[in-house]
Amino acid sequence: MADFKKLRTEFALDENLIWLNNCGISLPPKVAAEVTKEYLDAYATHGVKQTFRPHGKTLQNIQNYFVKLFGGNPTEYALLNNTAEGMTFIAQSLRVKPGDKILLVNREYPSNVYPFLQLKHKGIQVEFIETGNSNKTFLENIEKSLTPNVKAMSLSAVDWLTGLVFNLKEISALLKKHGAAFILDAAQGAGHVPIRVKDLGVDAMAFSGWKWLLGPLGSGALYVDTNFLKELDIQVAGTSSVKNDEVYLPHREEYKETAERFMLSTAPYLNWVFLESTLSFLDAVGFENVQKRLFSLAEYLRARLHERGFTLFSDSLSAGKSAIVVGKRDGEDTASLHAKLTQKGVVCALREGSLRFAPHLNTTEDDIDKLVKIISTL
Repeated sequence: MADFKKLRTEFALDENLIWLNNCGISLPPKVAAEVTKEYLDAYATHGVKQTFRPHGKTLQNIQNYFVKLFGGNPTEYALLNNTAEGMTFIAQSLRVKPGDKILLVNREYPSNVYPFLQLKHKGIQVEFIETGNSNKTFLENIEKSLTPNVKAMSLSAVDWLTGLVFNLKEISALLKKHGAAFILDAAQGAGHVPIRVKDLGVDAMAFSGWKWLLGPLGSGALYVDTNFLKELDIQVAGTSSVKNDEVYLPHREEYKETAERFMLSTAPYLNWVFLESTLSFLDAVGFENVQKRLFSLAEYLRARLHERGFTLFSDSLSAGKSAIVVGKRDGEDTASLHAKLTQKGVVCALREGSLRFAPHLNTTEDDIDKLVKIISTL
């Protein structure tokens, strides 16, 4: 097992900051800045002929890390810019007709809502499902809504407001039983909770890279199961969507038969280099070891917050392990407390009247103790 206190020194985080918003925007290890600078130096002197981080090889490396983390095949992953982009591509490619229905989760993050709301212009119905406080209740609510016209359900792996970890295997089985596609928003799950796309029967999955994967803003990916890809009516295309895309003429409609079809044109290679470095960093620690560490830190954080009189969502949720800790103190102005914590260098989020904390490898138990000490003085 890694020495996590020593590993914390691999982050250049200002000593006056306590970074507990990693499920929003994470803070990366120093190696990301170092590698990115080396790439920039190489690009400045050799342009696209630089060999420090060849673009094609960098893409393959990232795809292979995703396979190691989530399963599937490298060609089932396309590198995009964010979750919303991936969800938009999938939503617009679904073979649906007026009267068909898509299921979403109530109070879901916008990236997994607006892409599907656009289908209403085509006569598609969108229904929102209440999660309740347990996976049992959520499953019951889903089953009640699974009418014959439901063609797909899209949901997050982990609820961004409460930290509830959904039982994806049971949800997938329920959807498959009714012939509905299973689409996953893994922005809050990728690198945080175990996700194996083939075991879970995920048809498509989009996620961002700047949360639990420690990558740069503007990095993300889309997974599309090979068989599901064949069922889509893809409405987007670009220079890189066709086979042998380095040959520009003649124009042709011979499209790639992999998820890379969604990589439309010139990519943000700088982000790829950054993301590859953070994935390499996490892989060296061990993706499973990282997840165990996240859960351990979250448990410690929950215990310390309870000592300071916090009521946490996890107190009433029936769910799996999560590193997202959400709660508040009764009778206290949470917005005011958040503002005071921010002034003291605590980076956390105010969400729907509660404080949301999310530790990562850039956090230690000592940081959590400092947080509790700060809270005790406010």
